[in-house]
Amino acid sequence: MIPAILDNICLGNLRVERLSSLAHAAECLATAATTLSDAARAAAETFALEPVPDTQSDKAKTPAVEDSAPDVSVLPPLSLILLNPIPGAPPEEVDIDHEREDVRSVTESEILRATHWAAEPDEGWEVSGRWVEYLETGEDIEKYGYEEKQGDIERILSTEDSIMRQTIQSKGLGEDGTEPTLEIEETFNTGVEVAQDYIAASGSPVYGDFAPLDETPIEISHAHSSSDAPNTVKVERTIDPKQPYRILVNDEFEVLLTVCALIGKDQRVICYMPCGTPPLSFYKPLIENVTGASAYFPERMSAGRRDAAYKRTLEAGNAVALVSSTLLPDIVIEGDDSWVIHIGWPSSYDKYISQFKKHKAKNNVIVACSGDIGLYPSHTSLMTRTQSWPKYGDSLIASTNGLRQEFENALAKISDEIKEKDWIQTHGVYGPRYVKSWDSTVLVERANRYLVHALQYRHKYLISGILEARFLPEVSWGFVTQNSLEQAALAGVLQVKHQDSGLNHISSLAHSDVRSSSTRTSTPTAVPSVPASSAQKTTSEKVKAQGKNSRNETPAQAGFKLTNGHTYFPIEEEFDAIPLICFIAGKYDKVVCFLEGQGSLRHYQKLFGKILQSKSQIIAPEVTSSDQANNDAALRFVNSSSSAILLLTYSTTNLPPALRENRVGYCVYWGFHLPLKQAKKHRDQLSCSSTAMIITQSQQNELKRQAADITEHPSARTLLDLGPQSLLWPMRNTTVSVLMTEEATVKNLYVNRIYGLGAVSRAERSAEEVLRMANQFSARVLLRGDLSDGSDYFPPIAGRLSLPRTVVDRFHLQPAVTVGLATIG
Repeated sequence: MIPAILDNICLGNLRVERLSSLAHAAECLATAATTLSDAARAAAETFALEPVPDTQSDKAKTPAVEDSAPDVSVLPPLSLILLNPIPGAPPEEVDIDHEREDVRSVTESEILRATHWAAEPDEGWEVSGRWVEYLETGEDIEKYGYEEKQGDIERILSTEDSIMRQTIQSKGLGEDGTEPTLEIEETFNTGVEVAQDYIAASGSPVYGDFAPLDETPIEISHAHSSSDAPNTVKVERTIDPKQPYRILVNDEFEVLLTVCALIGKDQRVICYMPCGTPPLSFYKPLIENVTGASAYFPERMSAGRRDAAYKRTLEAGNAVALVSSTLLPDIVIEGDDSWVIHIGWPSSYDKYISQFKKHKAKNNVIVACSGDIGLYPSHTSLMTRTQSWPKYGDSLIASTNGLRQEFENALAKISDEIKEKDWIQTHGVYGPRYVKSWDSTVLVERANRYLVHALQYRHKYLISGILEARFLPEVSWGFVTQNSLEQAALAGVLQVKHQDSGLNHISSLAHSDVRSSSTRTSTPTAVPSVPASSAQKTTSEKVKAQGKNSRNETPAQAGFKLTNGHTYFPIEEEFDAIPLICFIAGKYDKVVCFLEGQGSLRHYQKLFGKILQSKSQIIAPEVTSSDQANNDAALRFVNSSSSAILLLTYSTTNLPPALRENRVGYCVYWGFHLPLKQAKKHRDQLSCSSTAMIITQSQQNELKRQAADITEHPSARTLLDLGPQSLLWPMRNTTVSVLMTEEATVKNLYVNRIYGLGAVSRAERSAEEVLRMANQFSARVLLRGDLSDGSDYFPPIAGRLSLPRTVVDRFHLQPAVTVGLATIG
């Protein structure tokens, strides 16, 4: 009946449709609770028997029915109901006074409570999640005559007008319906934007810092104010620790500055950085100087010691743990002062969610540049999962601006050499933040822009905001080819050194590990030095000249020759052993690889799998030193429908029968000792016409003395050429990139090498000799270690690995640890 009555009411500027919608909402709420329905009928009977004579009596006699529903309502917010008109309601008129409409959008929810407010002037109101509804109905009014009904309607209108005026005043609105002045914690307008928030919440994601109203819990209070000052509403959005948030800024420079503004006093913060470990030495002084907090990151530690060090740092308070975004430290930080901040848009959704869930921090925020969110496939899922930071507003912006000068001063004090580190490799083709849509030219241009604009690289050389190319970092030709940057070099956006210094580049090493070219014992032969007369040439001309010279000096390449018989590959660089094995595996359908060390097979299995990227199935025995496990692995190998590699130790005496009964495409031997004797024993146990040994130059002389029937492979020289035109060069690049990221696998291979070397007595091989040989293997083959242990052409990409205490004690290696040949971790 309520809609039937309201359809006949003209309420001045208040449209019939709005009152009808309001009534519809009241009916929905009334039917949801029995007590409301009973109260509504009681109110209707009172209204029918006692017509309202005037406004004051209406105020005095209209019954107020309180909602007896529980404190936490399961009903939808009233504002959402009001956004959906009653079916069949007439369309809104186009000439509506929009300013008046905005006012009514604020007051609609109060009309249900209007009778109570009319009787008792509002001294201040507070919403805490409970709905109190006041209903009145006129279902029996039709039994009065038209004139009586019209008079009642006029009295109702008089009452409603009074209610409207009082509601407007109680909300701080002027008589003309102008918007109230609302003072909120972060200047949040609760007028028309409330509806806009709900609309945004139901539509497509909004890429910005605009959070829908219902995203986080809201506490609203109405402050009492004097008559000459507008009433204020303070809205404080609470932070949900189970909800990740985001702050998007429009400028790369603002990202780090905003992070510094978020880091307050006495907070415990985990900062995930968009880089590897070496560049953290840049962020540490910057954050410390700007925020006053203590920033920490561990170097060259095991995962257990690293996590323990992070925990100690955070427990002290007022601390920031700097963590590479590729890691997941086992740290839990709880409490109001706990923060996890991701700097830059996460490239992996799964990795981000794992980090978010692991730490259980109260505040979880991504701070990123809005222009970067579409670079990674994770952006759609992350935009859906995250919400805008509720406290991003004038207060945070003011804090950011207040730190700006101090931030710029701190940036200026950091050396340019530290700023150069890692960006290209992190975002390059093998890096964890690789962007598929970038070619090498775009990659380098973005790196240059980040250096110059965000990090203020060589700021004193800037001319009109642009840094001349000659002041940008120089890289070696080896670094160019390792990261597939030839196109960028030819385009002139990347500075290439005149004289190649191998694969090393300042970005890939800690600053203390960088050694100047003057200390090198030899000059690499892959790319000859550029004549002095070419010093004034452009970068692209230098690159073309280097490529031309290299091609002239590289032997003619006829491709890799498939050769029968017993051959060997003499490697000049020990690093070449792993990429060579993987290269050969790609040329044959079935390859058996004989390696040294039972315990190392499963680690090589993982390493080869990462390098070959599922091009071949890598099979190894599931149990070490077991004939049955070897037989099971061999059966899986020969029955594989795809290309496969079987890993066995070359010390295996009796090979699985399946290898004799089924033809094998190729057999490769590689060991720290010349595996000649074992290879000869296996000839009668294998159905294979092609075998090869990978040997060092020192082993080559021994091989020639003992086996005249084993000759050098005809493609060895071409394949093992150290220049970028070598057929092995792409596999070298892939191997380097995998070794950079597979730290656990690399460490396990290092420890297994110590097991092999330490098995003999200390009287036969001293502790110092064991670790010296193991460190050389790690630096030259796995590219982890000191430069003094590594190769000049393929230098280590990271520092020396630590050893577990159990290994040191088992093989009595403490004397070597004491003299600095190893660290325990």
